Amino acid sequence: MKATPPILSVIVPVRDRSGVRLENCLRSLRWQQIDQTRVEIIVSDFGSNSDHARSIDALAATYRCRLRRVATREVWNRSRALNIGIRAAQGDYVLCTDADMIFAPNFLAVTLAAHHRAADRSFVVCRCLDLPQTVPSQLWGDEDFARLSARASLRQTFGTGACQSALRSFFEWVRGYDEKYLFWGKEDTDMLVRAMHYGLDLIWIDGQTGMLHQWHRKRKEDAQFFWTLNRLRFALTKHKIVKNSDRWGATTG
Repeated sequence: MKATPPILSVIVPVRDRSGVRLENCLRSLRWQQIDQTRVEIIVSDFGSNSDHARSIDALAATYRCRLRRVATREVWNRSRALNIGIRAAQGDYVLCTDADMIFAPNFLAVTLAAHHRAADRSFVVCRCLDLPQTVPSQLWGDEDFARLSARASLRQTFGTGACQSALRSFFEWVRGYDEKYLFWGKEDTDMLVRAMHYGLDLIWIDGQTGMLHQWHRKRKEDAQFFWTLNRLRFALTKHKIVKNSDRWGATTG
């Protein structure tokens, strides 16, 4: 009998991130109040070193994830990592997120309900809650989510990058995230603006569910240089809906 295709594909981009934070993210995607056979998790590993790669392999197997890996020494490119996952996705809907998030048990159900209410003309986003440094770095369960949320603070900026969801056909039409944004910064804001230009309705779900960002030290190398370049690119190109070539999400070159 042919397997039922997933309704939702969750894309988790990583590089040299494994261990407890990634495991909390993946296990929270598997404690969801939704039929797990209708959800696929795609871990898109863009250039992790061998030690992290082995750990990612084990976590992907434990939490029944599909793994896409590119061995590269290129600068971290979150857009490219997401696009590789999107190109591999089989779900009707795609949810793009980050490896350091913990999701409320109803998160995916609320996301899908938002799409259905908007007759699939929606771009679903959620404001992020930041856990403080004082929260221990350990594995958490679904029964801990409410208690952890009480210790978290709502991010002052919109912080939508860890939850951007739309029809897979939308992401394919716009050729994914802009791969000219390197390192970190602006690729999520850019996609939000492009979705609105495309005609999707922006739907916020943070009043119905939640996602927690696990505290970690930020990587500082080259951050300011790339942030400045990304801000300039955003200012110059934010009016464009389609930005990549037809090789978007390529695993080579």
